[in-house]
Amino acid sequence: MNKDAQITALADFIAEVQRLNAETHEAEDRSIYAMYLSNVAIVLSKVIREEPIGDDVSSMEKLFGNTWLKDQQAYREAYSNWDRFKGLLVQSLQGMTVNERLFGLGLLDQFDDAVARGDEPLLRAILYKCFLEQDNVETIINKHLKKK
Repeated sequence: MNKDAQITALADFIAEVQRLNAETHEAEDRSIYAMYLSNVAIVLSKVIREEPIGDDVSSMEKLFGNTWLKDQQAYREAYSNWDRFKGLLVQSLQGMTVNERLFGLGLLDQFDDAVARGDEPLLRAILYKCFLEQDNVETIINKHLKKK
């Protein structure tokens, strides 16, 4: 894993969000910036300590998907910095098997539980957290839930 590059990308994201927050004239945006910073702090600490981040990355993606800054250019700048980190994460997963991805992202137990319960929606969500393509996700679900 390219840990140093990921840490740098997260630090750049934090610096950019802090800059955007300091420069904003939109009071409503300040609470969103605070949410971005508090969530990315968890990701950064886990990357540094080499702890699983699968659920945390997913939470950050949901946060970006469910919040909108009034300043759309600022939103694009913040997300662009986050996306740089995410790209490095995906790059670090390239060449890994699904099991290696599940383990590396701390999702293996959740995956096994979802398979044991036959919980297709949860299984699908877990596999997408591993940055797998839809056709791969479908193949894995069909294999593990024995669909024909």
